[in-house]
Amino acid sequence: MRKLFIRFITMCSFAVFPAIVFAAPDLTGVASVNVTSDTAMNAKTMAFNEARRQITTDVLSKYSDPRKLDELMKNTDDSTITNLIASTSIDGERLSATTYSANIKMTIDPVEAKKWFTENNIQNWLDVGESESIDRITAVIEIPYGLHDWINLNNSIRLENTDFEVKRISGDQVTVTIPVTKRSVFIRAVQNSGWKSSDTDGFLKIWK
Repeated sequence: MRKLFIRFITMCSFAVFPAIVFAAPDLTGVASVNVTSDTAMNAKTMAFNEARRQITTDVLSKYSDPRKLDELMKNTDDSTITNLIASTSIDGERLSATTYSANIKMTIDPVEAKKWFTENNIQNWLDVGESESIDRITAVIEIPYGLHDWINLNNSIRLENTDFEVKRISGDQVTVTIPVTKRSVFIRAVQNSGWKSSDTDGFLKIWK
């Protein structure tokens, strides 16, 4: 049964959801952070908030009026900024008892960014229609009940016209990648089919 399940997953990744390749928009930035606080955990939280704001400003200033963007950033809370981030990777991470430093790379979700601009009446030049990107984010899906759950989840995602690519199968966990621009659609499809999701620093976890 396990071999059948694995074979079915692999077939779906190529036959049902073929990878789509488009020209990548320039929505990725890198921030070098070094933050000190009372604990390393608080320093890390502050560092990620700082990186999100810096990268969002640097990247989106190319697609909007920088002065209006700066003003909007000052009036936007951290949770809203977090929702604009599609993927995150970390390099050179260092921690002490009170300090956190790293080079943090993030990619902006163009759909969410366009929505944010529109809601705040900010003129912008983000063309979501041409922003389907080869940049992809990782999602780990826990499938304890095997083939039946996998088929149902596939059907829900297919209805949203979203593709994914299977990267690794380990026990009851399947690791897939999805296009950055399909992140919000993918999460909606997952939740609408009765599954749960969490997003930690750009990495998705899906379970039922």
